[in-house]
Amino acid sequence: MKKVVDNIGVEARLRKVFAAHFHPERGSRYWLDRAGNLGFDPCTDIRSVADLHRFGMTDPKELAKYRVEDFLPRSLLGRKSELTIAQTGGTLGQPAWTAYQEHEFREAFVDPFVAAANYLNFPSSGNWLYVGPSGPHIIGRAADAIARATGAMMPFSVDFDPRWARKLASGSFASERHMQHIVDQSLAVLETEAITVLFSTPVVVRALADRMTKEQRKRVRGVHYGGMAIETSELADLQEQVFPDAVHLSGYGNTLFGCCLEINVAVDRELIYYPYGDRILFGVLDQEGDRTDCVVYGEAGAEGSLVFSRLDETVLLINVAERDWVRLREPPANAPEGFGLMGVASPTPGIEQRNVCSVSLY
Repeated sequence: MKKVVDNIGVEARLRKVFAAHFHPERGSRYWLDRAGNLGFDPCTDIRSVADLHRFGMTDPKELAKYRVEDFLPRSLLGRKSELTIAQTGGTLGQPAWTAYQEHEFREAFVDPFVAAANYLNFPSSGNWLYVGPSGPHIIGRAADAIARATGAMMPFSVDFDPRWARKLASGSFASERHMQHIVDQSLAVLETEAITVLFSTPVVVRALADRMTKEQRKRVRGVHYGGMAIETSELADLQEQVFPDAVHLSGYGNTLFGCCLEINVAVDRELIYYPYGDRILFGVLDQEGDRTDCVVYGEAGAEGSLVFSRLDETVLLINVAERDWVRLREPPANAPEGFGLMGVASPTPGIEQRNVCSVSLY
């Protein structure tokens, strides 16, 4: 069985990133503060991904208590103008800020989409309609970047705030009126512009489809789903009945680590999302998750609550506990180049029922 712990590229990256964040003079304040309580030297005692459990778990709620500068190696503090910063959606409580260097932003959000799109013949050029958050949310910047990277111009867009939407009771007048407002704005774009790619949540895509004309639906050649989980039955219906001429591609991720993509668009597929490159590691924590030795990285078929680690020079995150329940899946033998690490299958919200991102909007 191929395991992520055997991946030479990942472990070389791990050593490089650890050298940056744990350097006694140029490291990041967050990790230098934590290093004093670890009981081991990360740069010498962590020899492989299999050793990451020694760090224990990182509660994502704790990340919101620190300034973004606390996560940056001191060597980057003089280059802050080069960084992209963004804030999480706050589904787990107080939103947290994170940062990416320009090349990391592309590695996290743009390159995965472009690689998957090229492999799956997702349409290039054309006109995009993006319906989703802007402001501090990274997904709006990602939508702009991925559209341009596939030959399109900046997307036509309709903005909404997911934090406000979550405060509206499901089925309430306020919630329905909010959705109507979003759909009305989107239809105004569709009536005047030749939109060939839709990018939004499954709920918005469905609401739009119900009011689009047959000609408008037929013009759509690509649909990219983000913002929340999508059921396989719903995806199959949208793919076969609503937009039958389009390539349907969903993603999974969040602001803290980036976006993972499908590499299969068959109607009857299992929804599996794979990281791109060597910067994101997925593991699971079983139901006895108070024990740090339960973190399992790189074991295909393992099932449990999602744990991720992000290996970036700008921000290093280790064993961050998510609430989604997942199964780990190896990439298929015919996976396109770059999709070589363990993916997650059919992520579903945990007990607290939060929105997940088929990008947490990314």
